[in-house]
Formats: sequence, structure tokens, C-alpha cells
Amino acid sequence: MKKHLQYLTALALLGAMIACSPNKNGETASEEAQKQAAQKETYKEVTTLSTDEPDELHTTGETLRFRLLWPDTVTVDSVKTYANGRLQQTLPKADSSLQVTTTDLPVGTNTFKFEAFLSNGHKETHYRSFRFKSDINPRQMKCRVEKTYPHDPTAFTQGLYYENGYLYEGTGRRGRSSLRKVELETGEMIGSLALPSEYFGEGITGFKDKIIQLTWTSRTGFIYDKDDFRLINKVRYPTQGWGITTDGEKLFMSDGTATIYLLSPNFNETGRIKVYDNQGPVSNLNELEYINGKIYANVYQKNYIISFNPTNGKVLEKIDCAHLVPEKYKNNMEYVLNGIAWDEKNQRIFLTGKHWDTIYQVALEN
Repeated sequence: MKKHLQYLTALALLGAMIACSPNKNGETASEEAQKQAAQKETYKEVTTLSTDEPDELHTTGETLRFRLLWPDTVTVDSVKTYANGRLQQTLPKADSSLQVTTTDLPVGTNTFKFEAFLSNGHKETHYRSFRFKSDINPRQMKCRVEKTYPHDPTAFTQGLYYENGYLYEGTGRRGRSSLRKVELETGEMIGSLALPSEYFGEGITGFKDKIIQLTWTSRTGFIYDKDDFRLINKVRYPTQGWGITTDGEKLFMSDGTATIYLLSPNFNETGRIKVYDNQGPVSNLNELEYINGKIYANVYQKNYIISFNPTNGKVLEKIDCAHLVPEKYKNNMEYVLNGIAWDEKNQRIFLTGKHWDTIYQVALEN
């Protein structure tokens, strides 16, 4: 025990000697640390970032102009500009005029960072954020009916998915929500599963050998075996669930806003995109379907669907479907167009709506 105390005392003395030993400037370690802390506290930035760019909705493709200013007594060695954390350019000899290109940026909010490297060793950082609408004028299209199929008019359609001659359908309303497997040609129900009464069923999609079904406000999703609807897992998500689709690797989920959530197969969020057209954000995005590199979406209570780029969120097409709405539901804001399914093998698109008695196979054209 005595040896142990002697050892601890020696360590303490050694620490004190190190702290008190002078550096090359004759300062002890503690004095040097205090000096560095004081310098850090008293240092004030000398560069300022300014711009005449208005704080409004910009258009992707614009060039934004900024000015980085500093006193004549200061030398700035270089400046780096970033867009959403990605380096855009390095200016080895600093210029007060800075230009930022936005051609490759997504729509929505983009954040720009400017790093000024001073000759005294300091780095000063400035940020600016702007919102952007799309530079694309969406292509105006129509859907031509190629064929019709029967649809259960009692189904409050929330999600639609096609595979191998069958439609998988998710229906809504508490106490009546279900997951169904239906033969396309006849409308015959092959199998069904009722959701617990506390859940309001929403969008569905197929992922490999599974079916995924969302619920509206419960923030709970269900993953089933595609063959027998056996529950495999329950998942959680931090928002409302409206529509869902997949590109075969990741999931895309809507929540009734202009935001699309990118999810891993186990529902970990990996990113988000905003959906904008050339006017601004497109909200109320509902049922989703991934088709040939684009995502098609119902816009809730609208008689058209849109397609958008799943990488940058730009709306590519607007497809008029008003003539599909049953006459008795023309002015009904509840029994609306909803449900998009895709037959990849035969390149067929199917559309329907809530409580409609018809599934439409359509072709999209100008």
C-alpha cells in the first residue's frame, strides 16, 4: 500500500513538472493553453459575405452572385465554395466576387457554404440558403383508355400494386382497412387481410417476396409475406404514411406534403427530396409508383397525376385524367382518383379511384 501511494505521488509530481516545464517561448504548458484559449475567445471574423440576390424562390440553373469583403490590412489566400456540403470550386487567389452555379442542384432548399482561408492561419466560414423551383416546364399529357377491368366499388383505394396477373390493393378507413389480392381480369378476390381497427390503411408496394403497407397517422407500417399475407414485421416512421413505391433497392414514401422520404428496406431514412415544378412545391403527394426511372404520383383531390425525377425532385409531366372520374363523383372530394399500378413485363399502367367500379389500363400521350 505504501509503495502504491509513493507511485501515485510520483505521477502527480511528474504531471506538475510537465505542466510547469517551459516551451520554446519560455511558457509553461498551462500558460500556453490559457493563451490559446484567450486568443480563441478574442478572435473576431474579419471577412463578411454579402449578396444582392433576393430572398425569394429562385430557379435551378441560375448563377448566384456573392461578394466576400475584407479590410485592406488582411490577406485572404484562398476561398472554397460548397453547395449542400459538396465542394464546387477553390479560388487560389481570392477575389471579392464569387459566382455559384446551380445547374446540378435539386429543387427545394439548397445551402451554400463559403470558406475563406486567411494568411494568419484562420479559416472563416459563411452560409446562405435559398429555395429553388424547377427550370423544367412539365410536359402536358393525357391518358388514353386502352382497356377496362372490374373493380370492387366498396374499396376505399389507398394503394395499388401489380404482379403476375394480380392486383394487390390496400384500402383505408378505420375498421375497414384491408390488404387484398385480386385477379385483374375478373376482379375476383383471391385473398384478403383485415387490419386491426385502430389503423387507417394507406399505400402499398411490393418489395422482393414481401408486401409493404403503410398506415395514415399511426406511423406504423406492416411487412407481409407476399404469398400468404403472413405478418413478418412492423416498422415505424416519423411522419404520416400516404404512398410508397420502390426502385427495387430503396423505398420512396410520401406523407401528403411535397417531401419524399428515401428509406432503406428496413425503414431507416437515407435521405429526402422535395418535389417542385416550375411554379413551386407540389404538395398533397399521395399514391406513388416507380415506372421506368420516374416516379408517378397522385396529387390528392386532383384529377391529374404527375411524374417527377427521383434524384432532383423536378416535375417532368402532368397527366390529365379528368375524363376517368365517374360522372357521379365529378364533384366529390372524397371518392377521388387514387391508385397507380405498373405491369413492368408488359409495360402497362393501371389507374383507379376510391370506390370506383373500374380499373383503367391507360396509355400516356401528348
